[in-house]
Amino acid sequence: MAEVLIRNKDLLKTLDDTLNKFTEHQDLCFEMAANLQPTVPVEEWEKYCQSEYLYELLENDLDHMGFPEKAYGFQVAPAAEKRPEIFEPLKQWTKHTLPMLFGARSNSLTSFYPPNGFVGWHTNWNAHGYQIIITWSETGDGYFSYYDAVHDEIITEPDVAGWQARWYRFGRKDEFDHHFWHTAWTNCPRFTLAFKFPYGDIGGGIFIEESQALDAIHDFVDELEST
Repeated sequence: MAEVLIRNKDLLKTLDDTLNKFTEHQDLCFEMAANLQPTVPVEEWEKYCQSEYLYELLENDLDHMGFPEKAYGFQVAPAAEKRPEIFEPLKQWTKHTLPMLFGARSNSLTSFYPPNGFVGWHTNWNAHGYQIIITWSETGDGYFSYYDAVHDEIITEPDVAGWQARWYRFGRKDEFDHHFWHTAWTNCPRFTLAFKFPYGDIGGGIFIEESQALDAIHDFVDELEST
């Protein structure tokens, strides 16, 4: 896991403009997210971001599907199917325009979390590659946690108000040593974009060396951090 300092004013403006496209519809976003609330009482939701749940999953790592099995938040792709007049343009912006601007192969996540929003422990091995996760928090009242398998330790990084970014390697299902277990929780509105730089066989007869993917994400990080 590596922290990224976003100092590029042009890219910050692009991120702010993207956020504004969603906050304009924040009430509707959170209303749609409410339909996906976990069935357990709200005071129990954070358990999906805590150590007990992680260790349950670790016992059956190979049965894990990669995607988070427990989460509460708004995602633009399913929203575009239900309200295309509002969210299809936003889906096209985040899924197609932003990756081209950022030099990424794809946008792997666009989520808008209300208070008590979260994504439970998961690995993303089903979307393997190097990924950069760019997050905006309204007040910084939230956190991101990941599992350090070498030291059998959970590392928790508090959110900050505004934008922050981190990048990681998400290993394939067969790259057990590179399974990156992670989770996030927020007590305030939180917006997340993730961009993928894949490696290996990515379909369509295209094969990308891991070193090429690593170089590509380094180039993007350098651009984000440039002044």
